[in-house]
Amino acid sequence: METGAGPIGMGGTYTAYMAEPYSAAYNPAAIYGINSFSGSFGHDTYWKNRRFESGYISFKKGSIVYNVGLQFSEISDIEGRQTATEDPDYYFDSPDLSLKFAGAFRINKIITAGLSVGWIFEKIDIYRGNAYAVDMGLIVKPKDNLTVGLSVLNVGTKMKINIDEYDIPTILRIGAVYDYQDFKPAVDFVYFDEEIHVHLGGEYKIKDMLFLRAGYRSGYDTKDISAGAGFVRRNIRIDYAFLPYKNKLGDSHIFGLTFSL
Repeated sequence: METGAGPIGMGGTYTAYMAEPYSAAYNPAAIYGINSFSGSFGHDTYWKNRRFESGYISFKKGSIVYNVGLQFSEISDIEGRQTATEDPDYYFDSPDLSLKFAGAFRINKIITAGLSVGWIFEKIDIYRGNAYAVDMGLIVKPKDNLTVGLSVLNVGTKMKINIDEYDIPTILRIGAVYDYQDFKPAVDFVYFDEEIHVHLGGEYKIKDMLFLRAGYRSGYDTKDISAGAGFVRRNIRIDYAFLPYKNKLGDSHIFGLTFSL
C-alpha cells in the first residue's frame, strides 16, 4: 500500500526519492541524506469504513541514518454471521499494524545501501496473526541530478490467521528521479502480485514554498491518476494528495505533516 501524501501525489514514484522520512516505505536506502531529526505523519480517509494512519521518524547518528516507521489501517463495521442469515449477527473491525526499523549508510560516493526489519500484525474478527519481514534497498547516483533506486520489500515469514496461512506480498521496485532545476520527474517499475506496474510522477517547486504534484499508475484495477500539493514554512511542510478510485469505490484524501529539528 502506498503511504504518505507526498509520495501518493506523485503516483507512488518514491523508490529513488531521497532524504524524506516516508522514503523508508519505498526504499530503506533512500532515507540517507537526512541530517537532522525529522518526522512525517499522515492521515488517509480511504473509503467510508476504512482509515489509514502512518508515522515515520528519522535521525542521523554517526555515518548511519536511522528510521522508525509505523503504519496502521482499519476496516470497520464488517458484518459478522454465525449462520447464513440476511441480517448480520454482529459487526467487527479488522486492524492491520506494521512496525519497521531501518538504517541506511553510504558505501561510496555513488552507492548507498539500506535495510529494515519489521513486524506485521493482522486481526480478523476474533482471529489474529503476525509475520516478520525484511526490506532491502540500494541508491545509485551516477550524476548529481540523477538518482536510481532499487528495493525489495516484505521478504519474510508467512502470515497465519486461524487455520489459514499465506505469504505476505513481496514487492520489487526499480525507479529513477531526475532533478531538473525546480522540476523532478520520476518513474518507478513495480513488480507485485506477478504483474509489472509502471508509475509516473512529477513534482514542481515554486519559490521554495509550494510543491505541485501529479502521478499515474498503470495496471491496477482500482486506481490510476493522483494529484497533490505541499506548502513549506520554515521547517514544516503540510501535504495533501487526492487519489480517486475506480469502480465507484470513492475518493481518497491524504493529509500529511513533515518537520525537521
